Amino acid sequence: MASKNLLMVCYYFPPLTDVGCKRSVAFATYLKKEGWSPYALSVKNPDRHYCSLGTDAPPDGVPAVYTRSLVNPIKFLGKANGLVDRVLSLFNRGVSRNYFYEFLCIPDFFVGWVPLTVVRAVKLIRAHNIETVYVSCSPFSAALIGVACRRLTGRRLVLDFRDPFGLTLEGSKASRTKERIDAFFARLFLKHTDLLIVTTDETRREYAAQFPQFKEKVVTVHNGFDATHLVTDQPEKFHRFTIIYTGQFYYKFNPSLNMYADNFFSALAQLKKENRICSETFQFLFYGSEQGAIRDYAARFGVEDLVTVNGRVSHAEVLLAMRRSHLQLLRIMKLMLSTKLFEGIPMNIPFLATIPPGEAEEIIRRYSPGSYVITEDSAEKIKGAIVDAMDRYAKGPLPDNHVEEFMDCFSREALTQKLMGHLTPDIS
Repeated sequence: MASKNLLMVCYYFPPLTDVGCKRSVAFATYLKKEGWSPYALSVKNPDRHYCSLGTDAPPDGVPAVYTRSLVNPIKFLGKANGLVDRVLSLFNRGVSRNYFYEFLCIPDFFVGWVPLTVVRAVKLIRAHNIETVYVSCSPFSAALIGVACRRLTGRRLVLDFRDPFGLTLEGSKASRTKERIDAFFARLFLKHTDLLIVTTDETRREYAAQFPQFKEKVVTVHNGFDATHLVTDQPEKFHRFTIIYTGQFYYKFNPSLNMYADNFFSALAQLKKENRICSETFQFLFYGSEQGAIRDYAARFGVEDLVTVNGRVSHAEVLLAMRRSHLQLLRIMKLMLSTKLFEGIPMNIPFLATIPPGEAEEIIRRYSPGSYVITEDSAEKIKGAIVDAMDRYAKGPLPDNHVEEFMDCFSREALTQKLMGHLTPDIS
């Protein structure tokens, strides 16, 4: 029988608390429960610009080893780009992107973690008779660690891409040169990996279309939801009708999302003008690091009194605020299935989803009958959805989500079972 010893290379792992940790932590927890022996390899000095350091511990029974990044270049290269921008401003010019990032951080900012981690990974593989190396990406430079381990030890390599990488996508703001660099590394990773796991079927199909020679290597294991966070009691709703949004707002990333954001705030402005909502009866509640962007949107549309802006808080506080809200605003980029989607359905929260057509739309329509799904650029439809939801809530709660059916498919425990079948398919 094949070995169940598994090396998990995860930059995002406790004591980091970022959302990128949750998938790997859940997999490690449930793999251990199923008799596997996962060993975690993470970073000792994470870059604080992109990480949140807390006090969380690795899952019980999962040994964790930490290696140092030799350089965290984000702050230095950001200052260098700012200096270039100031010099060019003397000539009425500017820079549209940070070319230092694009051409010196290949494939990404975290490449300084690769050298020492490769050395430690090879030692762990040999010391613990590890047969499969699982690498969680992003950062995508971590895939270089996996490829090096594959080449040096011959062990099976499984790459888990939590986000798409190396694909040419409509609306991308990356330069053509950056796209070509990422596509080169994507081909390299696909060539040397035994399996590439992605988190949506749409992403799997996109890799199959753009890298057809490797399509048999690409499988889907969705992000899902950890059932241990499922709370059955329902706290009292906020006294004001509340639409909540948590996390990254993506206002810099995708023009289509920015249009949807404009239309959401435009809908609020129209409802306020028509005296359908006011600060005593309604709030848009935001939690996240982009408070400035939300305040700018609110000011631009004259709805500052309707918007409550908060910084980042603990996951437990966010979940409580979500359960007290009436609707959860959902905005996603193409190929994404947001964590908010997987958290909202089990907690029985309906969505106001302003999203592109596709997989997320299908999941919401199937499992959340009380939700509003708007797949076109329309402030009027968003306005109508808010009015309808407020009218329906005045008469009673919206229809329940199909929680049990959803959990059967998307609980992280169920998804770990699916992962196990891919990790070492010859285990009997």
